[in-house]
Amino acid sequence: MTIEIFLAAKTRPFYYRLSALLSPLFLLCSLLTPIKAIAANELHLAVASNFIAPIKQLANEFEQETGHILQLSFGSSGKLFAQIRHNAPFDIFLSADTAKPEALIKTQLAQPDSLVIYARGQLALWSVNTINATTLKSALLKAKRIAIANPRLAPYGKAAEEIMRNLSVLDQVKNKIVQGENIGQAYQFVYSQNADIGFTAYSQILAGQEKGHSIRIPNNLYNNINQAGVILSKSKNIELAETFMKFLMRPDIQRKIALFGYASEVN
Repeated sequence: MTIEIFLAAKTRPFYYRLSALLSPLFLLCSLLTPIKAIAANELHLAVASNFIAPIKQLANEFEQETGHILQLSFGSSGKLFAQIRHNAPFDIFLSADTAKPEALIKTQLAQPDSLVIYARGQLALWSVNTINATTLKSALLKAKRIAIANPRLAPYGKAAEEIMRNLSVLDQVKNKIVQGENIGQAYQFVYSQNADIGFTAYSQILAGQEKGHSIRIPNNLYNNINQAGVILSKSKNIELAETFMKFLMRPDIQRKIALFGYASEVN
């Protein structure tokens, strides 16, 4: 759209000149109003990498139900947490742990009453080839390279370290470990065979439907990966964010999340 504004000649009466000066202001206001209305219908979500497949499907369902748009940004929980602390313009943070959302609440960067546990993650050991081992421990000892997510940034990486420690193999295999920034990168290391075996989210194996062999990790080898979501204090769409969180916790939505390989309290 091209907008042309012609200024009045000096010989015109004062009210013509005043009208010419104010017209751009009125035009600007009229243009800004619909922009605000559009922005009010959008939510920007920061989402942990393990939850990519579920949130893409759920975002489509939410948009169809409500007409509102969800913008999705993915990364390790640690990296997204750092971006939020540096004023990244997110409305909701879906982390792969509870510690980071709780830390945002303590520093008043998130709404204190908005925290929900939206999923409980599960880990698996995966290879694109057959795992020629009878136990999880022997599989790790036989492996040449083991992919995990960075334990400092990703809760799934921290859980992988915990599993190896509980199996008393961490010291023996630490020189074999290759770290991805997040669980998605660890998955790619195995998929591309830059690692012959790796710890990945069970949900990623189900979503990828890749050939290969996986061993689902017993839950008693690592602490629960409770994944928490929280509404950020700087959100300009608190009401819409609350609507999404209620949607996320609905029993029917929780059952769909469970189908992606997450533990759920909803039967």
